[in-house]
Amino acid sequence: MKDGQVSLISYIIMNLEKYSHLAFFAGLSAADIQLLAPFFAPQTWVAGASIFEQGDYAEYLYLVVRGEVTIHYKPDDGPAMTVTRVQPGGIFGWSAAMNNPAYTSGAVCSWSSEVLRIRGADLRALCEKHPELGKVILDRLARVIAERKQSQQGQVTSLLASGIRLPAKNGEAAMVEIKANPKVELQMKALVEQLSAYIETFHGGSAEYVSFDGKVLKVRLGGACLGCPLSPSTLHGWVEGTVRQFFPDIERVEEVK
Repeated sequence: MKDGQVSLISYIIMNLEKYSHLAFFAGLSAADIQLLAPFFAPQTWVAGASIFEQGDYAEYLYLVVRGEVTIHYKPDDGPAMTVTRVQPGGIFGWSAAMNNPAYTSGAVCSWSSEVLRIRGADLRALCEKHPELGKVILDRLARVIAERKQSQQGQVTSLLASGIRLPAKNGEAAMVEIKANPKVELQMKALVEQLSAYIETFHGGSAEYVSFDGKVLKVRLGGACLGCPLSPSTLHGWVEGTVRQFFPDIERVEEVK
């Protein structure tokens, strides 16, 4: 290897290592960082800047380094609403990782922010070419979603793996196949449970999985959501907006009283 190549690799590793305080990178070996470094690019955004809009081509997965990014979802029958606020260490742009064609929500900087981004196609290729590193990446992505219910992390990992690692025709990564079968229903139930944990944390409400037939997801809102005038925002923003990141072909999400 030429000296120039060594210097370039060292530079890349040093720049990525400055983000090692983030949980996503913590504890990775120098070899793993060397594999990841060429694919992560830093970006800075001013407060109020739109990183991507709902419906844009889903190219990048993002990791927040500093600042805050607000995720917005606009249902067909109402105004845009806030799904969540992503803070340092958090990840957004899941549609790119899941190989979905478009973002199902929009991302706007709440404050001046720094993010790292990686192309979804590059992430999937890394997972397939380097399965050991791929397993680490999947586990860490799953931990972001399942951080409050570690017992469900395996199910969330399975859900992510359906979009990131399973091969499909023409060498493309497969995303979750939407149809009524026990495995998909279990994945949907696990995802709703994670959402319920976040809803409980933020405002004391809950979302209970009722059924999923491959097209329509039915949930029951509870806790502080009962009788709350903002419950439609919880249903369509938190629940539907997030579920569509992983199951973009669902027709709708309904509340069961």
